[in-house]
Amino acid sequence: MSAIIDIQRVNKHFGAVQALQNVSLQLRAGERVAFVGSNGSGKTTLMRAMLGLLDMQGLVTIGGVDVRKRPDLALQRVAYIPQLAPPLDAPVRELVRASTALRGGTPQHVSDLAEQLGIDYQRIAGVRLRDLSGGTKQKILAALALSANSQILVCDEPTANLDQGARQAFFALVEKRPADSLLVLCSHRSEEVRQLVDRVVELQEGRLASDARLASVLSDRAQTRVQVKTGPLADPALLDGQLRELGFQAVGGRVWRRHCTQAEKLQVVHGVLQFRTELEDLQVADDERWADSAAPAPLQAP
Repeated sequence: MSAIIDIQRVNKHFGAVQALQNVSLQLRAGERVAFVGSNGSGKTTLMRAMLGLLDMQGLVTIGGVDVRKRPDLALQRVAYIPQLAPPLDAPVRELVRASTALRGGTPQHVSDLAEQLGIDYQRIAGVRLRDLSGGTKQKILAALALSANSQILVCDEPTANLDQGARQAFFALVEKRPADSLLVLCSHRSEEVRQLVDRVVELQEGRLASDARLASVLSDRAQTRVQVKTGPLADPALLDGQLRELGFQAVGGRVWRRHCTQAEKLQVVHGVLQFRTELEDLQVADDERWADSAAPAPLQAP
């Protein structure tokens, strides 16, 4: 199947910094793709270059149309949810009317979608977009993009400011999109990636580091955190040596922690239980390493 979006040898410099280095990708109908990576990895730059929002070296075509030469034509089939809403003075009602007149759909459809995302649309219709809270802006932008029924939906951190109920509603709305549509998501939230995509493209220092199916990525990232708290009467010197031999590190007070693979979990726990009478608490939690952190978020000390 031919690519809907074809990215060929894309490079981008910001002064002396090379933000993208010879990136090539093909994105096809029916795919749900996430761009992930740590801060500064190039994922947002790649998305913006793909949409013609940045000048770059290389070639990007959407539906066979060069984005740089004919952005008006290339982007006709694209709906976009930016991470940050533009600071528009227009009331929401006027923004919705202008957007639906330009991109198709109806104001009523936008209103219905906004309601599903948790907005009382009639209450905020007369409010300037710039005066809304971050979460409400994001819901309006999501409703506008989804109402266009475009073949390609591009999202930059679409649920960053949403509450849990709105996130789940957004996930459900994306799931209802046609099977031949393309979703491109820029995210560092594991929940978004797990819920929405089936292919993960990871960038590191502007280079394409990996391109794999979601199941393979999750398998590679799966790990376990084992945390113990030593008892108040335990011999500190003795336990210090034993826990360090097992790969634990002190994280404050009498709390020690280590990360291990799923395969190592039973062995690590068995090793700790050899001196369980010296422990006050033991916690074992499955987790996953993800894009914006070198290590998972720490467990709270018991």
